[in-house]
Amino acid sequence: MITLAPTVTLWDAGEFITAAKVLGVPHPPGTPLFVLLGHVWADILRVGAYAWRTNLMSACFSAAGAGCLFLVAHRLLVGEVGWVRTGGAAAAAILSAFTFTGWQNSNETEVYTVATFSIAAICWLCIRWRDVRENERARAPHILLLIVYIAALSIGNHLLALLVGPAVSLFIAHTLRARPASDPDERHIEWAEWSTLTALWIVLVAVGLGSTPLLIGGGVLVAAAVVACVISGSRAFPVMAIAVAAIGISIYAFLYIRSGLQPLLDEADPETWTRLLAVVRREQFGSRGMFDNPMLPGSPRTLTVFVQQLVNYFQYYSWQWARALPLPAMVLVSLVFALLGGVGFQFLRRRDVGLAYLLGALWLITGLGLVVYMNFKAGFSLFWNDYRTMAQHEVRERDYFFVASFQVWGLFAGLGIVRLVRLLTARSAAVQRGGIAAAALLTLLPFAANFTAASRRHGPDATIARDFAYNLVQSVEPYGVLFGFGDNDTFPVWYLQEVEGIRQDVTLINLSLANLDWYLRQLASRPIRPFDPAGAPRFYRPPARPPAGPALRFTAQDIEGMQPMRVSDDGVFRAGRFELPVRKGQILGTSDRVILYTIAAYMPEGRPVTFGVASGRGSWLGLDPHLVFQGLVFKVVPRADTVRHWVRGIWGPMVDSARTRVLVDSVFQFGKLFAVDTLALEPAAEQVAVSFSMAFLELGNAAALRREQARAIDYLRKANHLNPSRPLADLIHRAETQGVQSLFSP
Repeated sequence: MITLAPTVTLWDAGEFITAAKVLGVPHPPGTPLFVLLGHVWADILRVGAYAWRTNLMSACFSAAGAGCLFLVAHRLLVGEVGWVRTGGAAAAAILSAFTFTGWQNSNETEVYTVATFSIAAICWLCIRWRDVRENERARAPHILLLIVYIAALSIGNHLLALLVGPAVSLFIAHTLRARPASDPDERHIEWAEWSTLTALWIVLVAVGLGSTPLLIGGGVLVAAAVVACVISGSRAFPVMAIAVAAIGISIYAFLYIRSGLQPLLDEADPETWTRLLAVVRREQFGSRGMFDNPMLPGSPRTLTVFVQQLVNYFQYYSWQWARALPLPAMVLVSLVFALLGGVGFQFLRRRDVGLAYLLGALWLITGLGLVVYMNFKAGFSLFWNDYRTMAQHEVRERDYFFVASFQVWGLFAGLGIVRLVRLLTARSAAVQRGGIAAAALLTLLPFAANFTAASRRHGPDATIARDFAYNLVQSVEPYGVLFGFGDNDTFPVWYLQEVEGIRQDVTLINLSLANLDWYLRQLASRPIRPFDPAGAPRFYRPPARPPAGPALRFTAQDIEGMQPMRVSDDGVFRAGRFELPVRKGQILGTSDRVILYTIAAYMPEGRPVTFGVASGRGSWLGLDPHLVFQGLVFKVVPRADTVRHWVRGIWGPMVDSARTRVLVDSVFQFGKLFAVDTLALEPAAEQVAVSFSMAFLELGNAAALRREQARAIDYLRKANHLNPSRPLADLIHRAETQGVQSLFSP
């Protein structure tokens, strides 16, 4: 794909880039294949920044997947005149490749383009198997073995690739029924090999899910299929198929081996069999059944919930063809492509029933099938009148889970265009030329109408993830601790520190992960790394004696004792001059105890402890009187609210306006956020912009208190640009017309 993101993007990309760089273990299920591919790719292709290289890998896998779909469509259109066959296959591949979600996935370091490439490659291999079976029957099992290997290896990337399995089984079964071998013995062999392939698919799903009951059931079916093969005379195939599958599955050994070597990124610490199995099973994230109501735990899934999930799916479908257009036009275009896809599928069904089974089943399973299986909460942007809390909604849009179904529909739409062109070929030359021009415009429409929405390079938020990480760590003084909370204030920081080597002296502690014992063990074993003045603001001065030892001096007993607790009596937590009242009955979770432990370890030594702007600043512990806002962090300072040279902030804690002003004006990076008149950002980037705006608001407030009219208005305008609001706009207008002193008049 083109228009690659020049750097890291939000959500999981920062973690995956980091894992590729350090050969680490990302979040469960660990994606070992993707990590190894990224590491080798970026090491061989030493062009551009590391993140750009891994983004390019995603783009190349996406392009390769589109190439496989081109071959599928090209094979279907055999018999057509040359320009119709090539042009129609190209239209199918282009419409598949430039769906909004497919294009977005292609521009960042994520697992989905490798998965969709695997699916497309297996679809093409199915067609090759059918052709070879008719001409060189002895070679056909070799292609089946290759399909097994790709499917097994794909477990180490993402389970999405395994969803092609039922479609493959259905395609092969249809072929064996519709075009049976003339020799009865050969027919028995082929059906036995089909049963082996199908049973192995069940085993692969069981391995990918870490399901023991499903593995046992699949194993029984494999054993039965092996017996059938032996009886029919196919003795080598089942042995080779099982061996090939085992070789593919062995990619998971990477997690076990690398975790034992203690890489810098080692999520869930799968260095024992038990923990490896927990990673495969995704135990860290919990689970819910297909029949549970995801919005109301403890209640069953209802027809209403299912209909809402279908609405969410069709919302995502409507984005695929013209995401950058206004809503009415986008919906109209999506309806056009729905019609084209329907026409294309009917054309496919008439031309090749077997291929219709293959692609139709794939579309159903990766679309509506996933709606049923994944059982998502309400979409991020839907049903807020019905479900009013964020806990009842997905934390982000989940369109990427359904990307394979969108791309298959794009292929159908391309075939629909071929059908329309064929209908017009019997007309006059002028009509033919008009039809070809219309077909070309329809083919290129998603490219043009998704360009600004799907491209991650041209928007004002192109570098927002890296900028956020950079601004966060530069807000922390040498050898400080930075508490984060979610993916977007953690993964980009990991990327910045481990890939670009910036501010490695800052110890990031993710408060979500701090509830897990393996994470605490890693903090206790990770040494403090040296401060590099070249990568930090010039005004930072490291201590004369850099701290030594691990980031946190947890003992095994400390970690074991870090369990949630209820405070038995009123008391005071003390760390040097720091004092924090604790109330009887107050519940301290594991992460709360980690916060207090860190304060106790760092404060007496004079080392900074900070909360990132999006971490909640420990307000639930009553820390606000001891916090001072600087840059994009809240620094813990004993009795900060008594220091006279700081001003009271808008959100309560004190503000070090001098330090914040220097950071904002001279150190921070904001990409192209201020290069446009109006920001239109996707939700995650919008939240980062809101975080950025807090620094400008505090500086505007501080300047207004000092009666610095021009400076106050400038900072407030920038805050309003990043996070527009009517009250703030009215406040700015009042300051402009009546002076900043009017902001404080009764």
